[in-house]
Amino acid sequence: MIEENATRRRGANWRWQEKLAAGYLFIFLLIGLVGPQSGWLPDPNKINLAQANTPPFSFSTILNNEAINWLGTDLLGRDVLANLVTGAQTALLVSVPAMLLATIIGIALGSLAGFWGNTGFQVSLVSLAVSVLVLLAGIYYGFYIQQLSWMHAFQTGSGAILKQFGYLLLIFSTISILGWLMVKVLKRFGLQKKVNLPVDQLILKLIEIIGSVPRLLLVMCLAAFAQPALMNIVLLATLTYWTSIARLVRSELLQIRELPYVQAARAVGLSEKRILFREALPNALPPVIVAVAFGLGSLMSLEATLSFLNIGVPADIASWGRMMKGIQANYQAWWLLFFPALTLCSTILSLQVLAQRMLVKIDPARNN
Repeated sequence: MIEENATRRRGANWRWQEKLAAGYLFIFLLIGLVGPQSGWLPDPNKINLAQANTPPFSFSTILNNEAINWLGTDLLGRDVLANLVTGAQTALLVSVPAMLLATIIGIALGSLAGFWGNTGFQVSLVSLAVSVLVLLAGIYYGFYIQQLSWMHAFQTGSGAILKQFGYLLLIFSTISILGWLMVKVLKRFGLQKKVNLPVDQLILKLIEIIGSVPRLLLVMCLAAFAQPALMNIVLLATLTYWTSIARLVRSELLQIRELPYVQAARAVGLSEKRILFREALPNALPPVIVAVAFGLGSLMSLEATLSFLNIGVPADIASWGRMMKGIQANYQAWWLLFFPALTLCSTILSLQVLAQRMLVKIDPARNN
């Protein structure tokens, strides 16, 4: 009891590293969300060749009544501080939506695979057959017939992609409603025989297929065929990052579903869905927090890498990767590499420290 109380007290106290990480992330979010719209920064795309490659903290421009470039300028005279702040917004716009979508998909598929396995998920033959038909019809009408529209959307930019996805959602919603009505009608004729669907095996095979190609290589290959756009990077990252979350949730639920309290919940007659959402899944989420933090940092690194290779965001959008690429034109301009690299590394490290803190808060026993 004394040891448990001591562990809880240690878990309740914030170490200086955790305070520093939390403070940094708060300032990072504030600057990234508010800074570009505040009006106190110059235009990050404004070209001023007269001030090209100005070092940081150079006050010689005061004599000419020009604005001070606190962190210097690049080859085209663009302000490094403005690009650094706007690049933080770009990193957030890529990493947060992509990680959110990947986490939702990963938790959903990982829960199916880990909790129900290969024998626990039962579905009627009618529902299974209609679901396959709905999926095939959706692929045919949403992708095959619209393949030219999809190619045009990816070459145009984010607005066209969102419009095309809205059209795809409308197609799948319409076909799904028709399929649901068809299942209701067919079940009235007694076609209700159920079979066990091996969801664990199916999802594992899908994870293996996606994981068989290195993530960065897969994203680079897919990005090479699309016009640089924020939406493209978000979609490509979501496609490749959900697998780690799904694998983690599956491994946790494989253990949790055999614990005594889950067996007791089944014994008292609780439904499988209620056991999953009320009992099993909440206890599987703490490790996901760490995975999400690592994923956010990894996505920021991915966006910077793609922008460094000129296959990431459009050229008119500031990016840390494109800033670091500027050093190739002038190896003496150390500030073009130092400031974005320092910001990127500090953000990733702070995310990891804060994720560990959240994990200790949820489960104080992990503090040791």
